[in-house]
Amino acid sequence: MSALSEKALAVSVEYLGPAAKVFLERQTKWHMNGLAFDALEQKHLAEFAKWVGISAALVVDAAKAKELSEKIGAIK
Repeated sequence: MSALSEKALAVSVEYLGPAAKVFLERQTKWHMNGLAFDALEQKHLAEFAKWVGISAALVVDAAKAKELSEKIGAIK
């Protein structure tokens, strides 16, 4: 797992609990042309954060989904 993937997972667990990794894997696979979540790189981050925000709003409060997306987008 890339360092970026690990950081995104750590942030996401706070919002999505134990389902976070499966959720994040689905975002990269289905919305980012089959990209493996474990191969996430800085160049993918803006698009990934966008999809996390959109999809998370379906399962958590919209404000929390936006906050999660912003935190992921700010990962260095």
